[in-house]
Amino acid sequence: MIPVADTTPASMQIQAPQISEPLHESSLVDFTRSLPPAVPRLDAELARAIDRLRSEHDLDRLIHGGAARGSSSGRLGGARYLAPRLGDAIDIECILTTNGTQSALLILFHHLVGKGGRLLTERLSYGALRELAGIAGIELAGLDVDGDGILPESFERACRKGGVRALYCNPTVQNPTTAIMPLSRRVALADISRRYGVPIIEDDALGRLHPDATAPIAKIAPDVVWYVMSATKGLAHGLRLAYVVAPSRAQCDSALAPVERLSFWTAAPLLTAVVASWTLSGAADLISEAIREENAAREAIARGALGQIGLISKPGSMHVWLPLPAPWTCDSFVRSAVAAGVLLRSAEHFAVDNQPVPNAVRLSLSTPSSRRAAEVGIARLAALLDRRPAAEYQEERSVPNPC
Repeated sequence: MIPVADTTPASMQIQAPQISEPLHESSLVDFTRSLPPAVPRLDAELARAIDRLRSEHDLDRLIHGGAARGSSSGRLGGARYLAPRLGDAIDIECILTTNGTQSALLILFHHLVGKGGRLLTERLSYGALRELAGIAGIELAGLDVDGDGILPESFERACRKGGVRALYCNPTVQNPTTAIMPLSRRVALADISRRYGVPIIEDDALGRLHPDATAPIAKIAPDVVWYVMSATKGLAHGLRLAYVVAPSRAQCDSALAPVERLSFWTAAPLLTAVVASWTLSGAADLISEAIREENAAREAIARGALGQIGLISKPGSMHVWLPLPAPWTCDSFVRSAVAAGVLLRSAEHFAVDNQPVPNAVRLSLSTPSSRRAAEVGIARLAALLDRRPAAEYQEERSVPNPC
């Protein structure tokens, strides 16, 4: 069972404003997908980037060209984007630019795990992982976790048994639990990885958005970690772009070789050029900061309405984790939320095996198109939790089960 204690330091918690009771509003509020909120400055910065590229006579080349691993200038822009997490000494020959995290993971699953191989991960993990594993033909095995993420002894036990090809983990603002792995545990995982020859795939999706994030495992042990970060969470959902940093040039070349002539995974040159332009002008940092501020405002609203129930959140997160009080169950709460006009994800959506899951749900606060819409959805859930599950949910209903 995954503990639900909130370990956010008091100094980093945000005081919530008073919210209204907008239950009369009828629009559906969707908290299911982890999308960055649209920020006002995005349109202007995109226009400026396109103007710069046009003035440099790059648009024709970008629209009609493209290299498999990404252009040198695009990878240099990627290195600048990753620098707040990995430092300034990233070798661009170790970088692959891909059209999103899912494509990046499929390449790494093929390269590191192979068909029929076993991939370790948190018992509750990235919601698309099961589908990706099915496409890649690999087996998922869940590791024991606590409020700080993966337990090193669970990782070592699995490695000792053998048959393990790699570990996939999300140590900074974990999806869905928001856990942040402490530095000592990251060091321990890196040590186990080296001793057993089990490489780590580190998904640092929200690392840029946390105001004081712990160093990624890739910075501690770059020789054993394949680091993945997308531009989706930190800039805009429409930027289908993710960077992979390999442990070495040779390993980067080896991962690229089987897919070099395929284009399903490659990033659009125009998008990589836009991000490179933003990293050079400073716009990338300004956009990420605006997203961080909007996320914080929505988290404050959620804490004000649901904090006393045990809501778990972290700075920089786009989602919160809500353990459900008795007598609510995942099934009764999600069904009741649908009836109240709110969509969310149950813990079962993130389970990678058949082990019991916590009685909890994830709310992606960043998904609604406006802060007001998020406020409406949160208020609906708060009102729902103020009463007991409806008796009719003990019987068959026509409402589909989203769990």
